[in-house]
Amino acid sequence: MTDSKSVAIIGAGIFGLSLAIALRDRSKQGAPWKQPTNSYQTDYDVTVFDRSQYDANGYDPTADDIQAASADHNKIFRASYGKEIHYQRLALESRRRWVSEDEKRGSTEQDDGRNIGLFVNSGMLRIQPSDHLATLEKETLANMERDGIRDTQFVKSDPADRERASKLGWKDKILNFHISDSAESTYEAVLDSLAGFVRCSNACAHYQKVATDKGVKFCFGPQEGAVDYLVKEKSSLEPRKDKVTGLKTKDGVVHDADSIVVAGKSRESLIPISYSHFEAGSFSTQILPELSYHLESSAGSLATFKIDKSNSELWDKYSPERFPVMTWKSTPRDISGNDTGSIYVLPRTPEGLVKIGYRGIKWTNFQPAPQDAPFTQDGQWSVPIPMEECSVLPEPALYAIKQFVSVFLPEFENTPFFSTKLCWYTDSLDNSFVIDHVPTYAEKSVFVCTGGSGHGAKFLPVLGKHAADIFENGDQSSSFMRPFWRWRPDTPRRNGLQEGPGGPRDISQHQ
Repeated sequence: MTDSKSVAIIGAGIFGLSLAIALRDRSKQGAPWKQPTNSYQTDYDVTVFDRSQYDANGYDPTADDIQAASADHNKIFRASYGKEIHYQRLALESRRRWVSEDEKRGSTEQDDGRNIGLFVNSGMLRIQPSDHLATLEKETLANMERDGIRDTQFVKSDPADRERASKLGWKDKILNFHISDSAESTYEAVLDSLAGFVRCSNACAHYQKVATDKGVKFCFGPQEGAVDYLVKEKSSLEPRKDKVTGLKTKDGVVHDADSIVVAGKSRESLIPISYSHFEAGSFSTQILPELSYHLESSAGSLATFKIDKSNSELWDKYSPERFPVMTWKSTPRDISGNDTGSIYVLPRTPEGLVKIGYRGIKWTNFQPAPQDAPFTQDGQWSVPIPMEECSVLPEPALYAIKQFVSVFLPEFENTPFFSTKLCWYTDSLDNSFVIDHVPTYAEKSVFVCTGGSGHGAKFLPVLGKHAADIFENGDQSSSFMRPFWRWRPDTPRRNGLQEGPGGPRDISQHQ
């Protein structure tokens, strides 16, 4: 038998696109996993809402109305997750799908006009701040061994690994640097030949078209796509709870839906606060205040250099064919276990942009929260700063990036940045996504699928499949990610979320 269900998804980024496609796939083909709860096939009528005009701007990260973290030139793809073998396996599942999607598109990794791959297997060099591997690196290698893929990793100090890298064509990407300020005379590094990056904006634009072809409807724009508020009524089945029956957009239209999914931000807040330029997942808490314990808006610091194609030496050196993604921990974690030194760089884009990201401190911006917010810290919560102020990086980020450039990108040491940007996304309390029905709403009328597109981008081809199974089956879901993504109000707030206003991440402390 076939049942029909309307689903309204707020947010057309990584999470929203992936789930929309997966729900339509289940409508057409039935669930890909065994259905333990019923024998019905549900036909999902899916509509996605977003404030940005993605159908017109193609997710171009330089477009005037885009602030979403999902709209980005590139994001790192990796399967290195320490002890978290479930994320390693999810990444490898996703990698297979990226490769098959590029094969289906007939694309390549080369910069040959429009025909470029969504996934680029440039490799990733994980550089350590000392002459030995850190615990996390050892845990990653152990899990790679456990899954039979240790031979894809090349440890710089291991002669056998270096010989194997040479035979397989990876030797030139185990780069050598002189790190004069290092506490040790040498440093350690691991080259991951499974890793690389995804062309994120290209991927979102591609999958938005895929979703449209599968029957997903989109409402884009500051009126039709921006959500004003959720429409609620008292539930007859669960009288103590509200049931959400739809949403109202800024143009005054009420859209009825059996289920609402919060998969990002629609740029317009559902809570009357002083910021009005909202765009992506970092405003999930304003759309759904019940998320305020689980998630916090934070910003990574990005800077770019631009290489002119006429400079053939630099153009070739920093191409994905010759230059890997690099990650560097300039300092070990502090005594509290917090990371303050993570920096990364990606190979140049087809436009010639070399992007550097600083994530050692992920900035927060605490502002007064609504009085009825379920969770606050000293009456405040973090929200992105206005878009027009996001081009100025805090001094600690600038210092760290410039130090990194002096060692790893020496040709750019005295070159002005082409651009700088605070990229606002979402941190969760334990670095895992939140993908579950919200228990405070009746009849499973509200579902969340969010938690940070910086982490989530690599999973775009498969994230929705797992989320859709959880959407349908809850605790009976067959997804191996179910235990890690559930609604978890009893999990302690870590990952920096415990610091609150005035903490080292609060951007007001660095202005």
